[in-house]
Amino acid sequence: YDERSAKRVTELLAWNYDDLARIVAQDTTIESFSGQLSESFEEITLLYKLGESMTELSHPERFIQTACEELHSSLPFGWVACRFTDDRAKAGAVADRTVIVGTPPCEESRFEAALAMALAQVETDRIILEGDARGVLKAGNSQVIISPVIREGAPIGIIAVGNKRADDNQVNNGELKLLEAAAGHTGVLLSNACLYEQQQAMFLGTLEALTAAIDAKDPYTCGHSERVAYLAGEIASASGMDDHDAERVRIAGLLHDIGKIGVPEAVLRKPGRLTDEEFGLIKLHPQIGYQILKDIPLLDDVLPGVLYHHERFDGRGYPFAVSGDNIPLVARMIGIADAFDAMSSSRTYRPAMDRTKVLAEIRRGAGTQFDVHLVEAFLTLDLREYDDMVSRHGAAEATRIGTLIPRERAA
Repeated sequence: YDERSAKRVTELLAWNYDDLARIVAQDTTIESFSGQLSESFEEITLLYKLGESMTELSHPERFIQTACEELHSSLPFGWVACRFTDDRAKAGAVADRTVIVGTPPCEESRFEAALAMALAQVETDRIILEGDARGVLKAGNSQVIISPVIREGAPIGIIAVGNKRADDNQVNNGELKLLEAAAGHTGVLLSNACLYEQQQAMFLGTLEALTAAIDAKDPYTCGHSERVAYLAGEIASASGMDDHDAERVRIAGLLHDIGKIGVPEAVLRKPGRLTDEEFGLIKLHPQIGYQILKDIPLLDDVLPGVLYHHERFDGRGYPFAVSGDNIPLVARMIGIADAFDAMSSSRTYRPAMDRTKVLAEIRRGAGTQFDVHLVEAFLTLDLREYDDMVSRHGAAEATRIGTLIPRERAA
């Protein structure tokens, strides 16, 4: 090359080098950005799926299972596990629970013991274990990450991961962010679930106290509402209802006789047959109960059971003489439970009927008094728990009467 040509070639090579350097830099930037996008997408996807599950306040264990499964599918770890304190006041329904997804590095009992020890040691910051510090959680060269689940400023559980399935055994920042996000969501869910559990316990306790007060107006119906609630819930489950709907049926059974608060005690306690006028007062209790409860939004789905539980399948019931499928399903379930318990309990005018005779009466009422399909479901029930309730209520009433008699004599 002459000087001019060499200079020209040098300029071309310099331009070419600059272009290649810019391309490499852009490729590196794009690769880094793609990695960040991928991490963000995984984080958003995980948070979205966890957010969808955060309505499971009555079943937080389902959320915990989902969180572990999603972490296991999103992160390159051989196992993901959760462990919670055995203090029910702090952890609620998941107290003393361990959830494991994937293959733990040792037998399950030792693995759970190691998680329990980690929970006892963790505070509010994550722990990263390496080398021999991993103990029985050791697998290959992978770190073990333990992230605390915090409630009210203190750890109530941990989420742990280990045995990373990748060329790089070190946990990266994106994986830590996902793990901490899951632990944060779990803490919020469990806080809400514990509050929900406390609210439900208070709500049901109030209802049970109220219905117990109603049953106490008549010593022959001690525990009646609780037993009807139990049987109605069992019928609902046997008919294929899920746990939530069966629980709502149970609550309806608990409240079905609440309207008797408006019926004179003289009528409720009267020995022997009622007059037509007295029976007319009794027949008002479904509507009285409805009026008492109708302004409580939490009980909207319970009202049909209260209002219609004395309707008959053939239309000869009260208060509206509706028939067949026009009777709400919850009321048809309570109707069977109510009749069974009434026949199985002693009254002022007759002793309790024999179980064989009661079941025969229930069968005979299928298609006239009761829904045929619900009778079939009822006849499959194991009644041992019901019998235990009858014994328990009978003993409680005998004790109550025994404590009242001396006072009456002293008066």
